[in-house]
This record gives sequence, structure tokens and C-alpha cells, in this order.
Amino acid sequence: MTLKIIALYTIISFCWGITWLFLKINVTQMPILWGLSLRFIIAGIIFWLIYFFKKNKVKFNPEIQSIYIVYTLFNYTLCYYLTYWGAQYIYSNLGSILYSLSPITIALMAHFFLTDDKLNRKKILSMIIGFIGTILLLYNGNSFGGEKVFLGIFAILLAVVIGSWPTIYIKKQRIKVDPIHLNAVGLSFAGLIILLMAIIFDKSSFSQINSNNIPSLLFLAIPGTVVTWGIYIWLLNHLPASQLSYVAFFPPIIAIIAGWVFLNETLSLISLFGAALIIFGGFLINYKSKN
Repeated sequence: MTLKIIALYTIISFCWGITWLFLKINVTQMPILWGLSLRFIIAGIIFWLIYFFKKNKVKFNPEIQSIYIVYTLFNYTLCYYLTYWGAQYIYSNLGSILYSLSPITIALMAHFFLTDDKLNRKKILSMIIGFIGTILLLYNGNSFGGEKVFLGIFAILLAVVIGSWPTIYIKKQRIKVDPIHLNAVGLSFAGLIILLMAIIFDKSSFSQINSNNIPSLLFLAIPGTVVTWGIYIWLLNHLPASQLSYVAFFPPIIAIIAGWVFLNETLSLISLFGAALIIFGGFLINYKSKN
């Protein structure tokens, strides 16, 4: 990795790790549909401003359109809604740890949909380690939140699967996309879709938005979305899908520390060991020996 890529990995890892803390705060203070839609709309506007400032021109051909549709519906809309919904019922650090399964999910999908990224013994071993880690992590799962903790866990795991598909899809198309324009379009449309849902299904909850929950909303919109997704899509254009999934390894460590310090979230030793196995499994799936 070049120094630039390492620096970008560091920034995105820190922002995504802290984002879980602010996400937990936001879902406890603000209605989910309103919080998510406003986050995306704010981030979308910022991406549009950056796009027009850079004076880029994107040729909106059918292949590009299909990528944008997949990202908008699968990643920004479905994946994020499930993540927000599940985050209500579980520890913030648990959500980040479960997202460390994304490299394993991406590797499994890549085997079936990408001709140059097949499973091998090392990847299969990584999946077994990750699976064992998940079982150990969830052994005391009922202590990670309220009475609906397992529903929250299931929602996060489903979000991981759904959110992995756009990465595979964009690699399958073998097309480089403009990260600023993709985020501007995807976030704006996803924000409007979720806003429409909020108006239809949760109109009365708009009054709950106030100065107390604006700070968490702004953090989620700017560092948690503009910075992270701007970097992620840029990296996606320059790295293999499996190598890009390295970004899932470090946020859980930051999220565990932040959740413990600011939200008094603690994990048992067996759960921490399970979390370590999940992270190690994700690391092993991408590790390449110098020999």
C-alpha cells in the first residue's frame, strides 16, 4: 500500500469507528426515518457542492446508471435502514464488530460472481474462524442490549449481506465511477426515498428533532458519511474488492473503546475473544505473504 492509501485507511477507520458511537446516540434521540433521511440529504448536498466545485462531468450511460441504482437501493437505503433499526437494540460496539464480517461476506460473493476472485483454502479457513468468532460473540448476546437484542443482531447481519453486494456489483461491471458524483446521486435519492417514508409513516415524530440531537446528526452526515464514503468509493476504484475490505478491521477496536468510555458498554471475555476471531478471520482472508 502507498502512503496515501494508508493515510486514507486511517481516516476512514477512525471516522467509521466513532460513527457507531454517534449512531447509537442518534437513534436514541431522533426517529430513525427522520434521522437517516436528514443525514443523507445533508451529505448529498455537500457532495453536490463538491462535484460542481470540481467541475467534473460524468457520462450517465446505462452501465453507470445500473451501478447508481444498486448503490442507492441496496447500500444507502436498505442496508442503512436495517443498520439504524438494529442499532436501537444492541450495543454500538457490537454493531461495528458484526460489520467486520463484511470481508468474509464479500469473499463468498466474489467466488460466485467474480471470475478472478475465487475461494481458496485460506479464505475457507478465514470463514470458519469468522463463523466460530460469531458464535462466541453471540454466546452472551442477550447481555448486549434490551429484550429485542437478537432482532437487532439479525438486522445488522442482514445489512452486512445486503451492503456487500454493491461492492461486488461494481467490480463485476469493471467500470470506474466518480466517487463524488456517485455519492451525490445515491445519497440524495436515498435521502428523498427515506424522507418520503418518514412523511408517510412517521410524520408526527418530526417534532422530536431539536438542538439536542443536531450534533450527532451533523457528525453522521459529514465525517460519518461525506468523509467515509468519499474515501471508500475512491479506494474501490483503485483496489481489489477483497483488499478494500481491510477497512472493516480497525473500526471495531475504536468502537469498543468509544462504547466503553462514553456509553459504559462492556463485553465479556468470551465475547471479546469472539470479536477478535471475527476481526482475525477478516484479516486472514486478505493477508498475502511476501514469500
